[in-house]
Amino acid sequence: MKLCIVGIGGAGGKVTQEFLGNEDLESPLLSRITGAEYVSPGMVQGIWLEADKNDARNVQSFFGDMNEGCYPCFYIPFDSVPDGCEVQKLVWEKYGYDVKKQGFVRDAQYLKAIFEIFDTDWQIQETVARTMTKEMVEAKGGIPSANGSSYILAPNPIFDNAWSAIRGFTTIGKGECDGILFIVSFGGGTGTGFINPIINHIRNEGKVDYPVFTLGILTELGDFADKAQFSKEGRRNLAAISALYDLLTKGNGANGVIIVDNEILLKRFGNDYASANRFIHKIMQPVVAARDYPDEIPPTQAIAHNSSGGVSRPPIFVPLYASLPRGKDPEDALVKAALSEEGRLFACTPEKADFAMVFCRGFIDSDKIREALSRETSIPINKIWPMRKMGEGDNEILILLRNPYGGDIKAYLRDDTLENRFCRVISLALQYIRQSPEDLFYEGKEMKKGKDGKSDQVRLTDASKHALKAYFFGPDGSGEKRGFVYELNEARKRLRDGKKPFFIDPLRIFQKDAVVSDDAKRSGGSIKTDEEIARIVDARIQELIKQGVIKTP
Repeated sequence: MKLCIVGIGGAGGKVTQEFLGNEDLESPLLSRITGAEYVSPGMVQGIWLEADKNDARNVQSFFGDMNEGCYPCFYIPFDSVPDGCEVQKLVWEKYGYDVKKQGFVRDAQYLKAIFEIFDTDWQIQETVARTMTKEMVEAKGGIPSANGSSYILAPNPIFDNAWSAIRGFTTIGKGECDGILFIVSFGGGTGTGFINPIINHIRNEGKVDYPVFTLGILTELGDFADKAQFSKEGRRNLAAISALYDLLTKGNGANGVIIVDNEILLKRFGNDYASANRFIHKIMQPVVAARDYPDEIPPTQAIAHNSSGGVSRPPIFVPLYASLPRGKDPEDALVKAALSEEGRLFACTPEKADFAMVFCRGFIDSDKIREALSRETSIPINKIWPMRKMGEGDNEILILLRNPYGGDIKAYLRDDTLENRFCRVISLALQYIRQSPEDLFYEGKEMKKGKDGKSDQVRLTDASKHALKAYFFGPDGSGEKRGFVYELNEARKRLRDGKKPFFIDPLRIFQKDAVVSDDAKRSGGSIKTDEEIARIVDARIQELIKQGVIKTP
């Protein structure tokens, strides 16, 4: 399996840089000047998706602009919406969201709302098809389609373009990567909103067995003073649990969410974030390293099927890692070291796992790994799937335990359990909602200053405020029967009762049947269905083709 590493947001970009470091030349700039092929260890490929142009262009120097032909590259998906275009104005007028500045209001709900607005509002979809098509064709020559033609797939330019930037690296396009690993921070808010829309594209192209994993770093507890926008504990935990909720309730979504606890990284590395990022890269080497054992290359579809097979929602994978000097019969020692407190990168109860993927590097026997892990955890041998890579130096093992929790009504009381950690995150998020409800609607929140030196305040429309209120507190506004607050309380109960999964029902801010066109309102017409919206957009695109605005092969 050759993974495309997709870092999203600030933290995701920093970790992705560790994966994409050049094997031969220290400087990406030198590679570009000399025309040398940029080759990372293991020939890993990837891209960084970012919202903040200043961070991408001026703060870092590793990634170059994809639009300028650079590699390794960053891409700003929001640039797909031209400044001042009709779509930007329409979204702002109807909803109060600025699709060009969401990078500066970083929480999971903001990006989730942007996606759902484009996904549900037929008027905005039609406006994209009618206005942005011509502008984007003139500016970029169109977006490459699956067959290489130049055209615009109109309804959702931001997320469609994010997938277009990644697609070329994958076997779904013309690339070599037969799987994707998203790297994000659970607590920052920028990154996670891209993942499910991109997975939608992959699944809609018929690639139900294409492996897609998310590696997320859960925000630490406590307040801290830095330049991050989410410096307050409650806000970071709300962003984290919102992101995880969307990922873990997405039907036919990611094949697994690998979760690392930043609390553990901070204890190990203090405030040395660079060392923590290098460590995350190190533990993933048994997965991404290029040298498989001879005649032992697992098919990627089998990885996708086994990782999420038998569960109805994307599972949680807890990573356990160990590295030991080479020696005789290393399997028992490696497994025990990984299962130790030092080896666990998220609190859990290993014997509660229902499946384990084991990635090894070095001279290691697969059968002995199965036997050792089964003996230590009671996971059935047929539920343990080892994969081996050749390596130099120490033997390494990365154990990914699937859903290692549940079945114990007292587990949430212990500090060393997944139940306890998630209960704390949920409790802090609920506390923040109670104490700062105005923050849910961005009241008083200022956007970043523009070129004129002025800062615009976020002013959501009544329609958006109503939708957000219903999302958080249910239609009746109480949070006692429906809504995100209700679901979080129910999830905490399930964790305390030892049940799994604890997140069950997916939630939307903007419902697919909740948007009525202005013409329909004036005429008393009905709400547009998905099929009607599709016909409207298709008809408009065909009209633009006849006019010569959209070029076909």
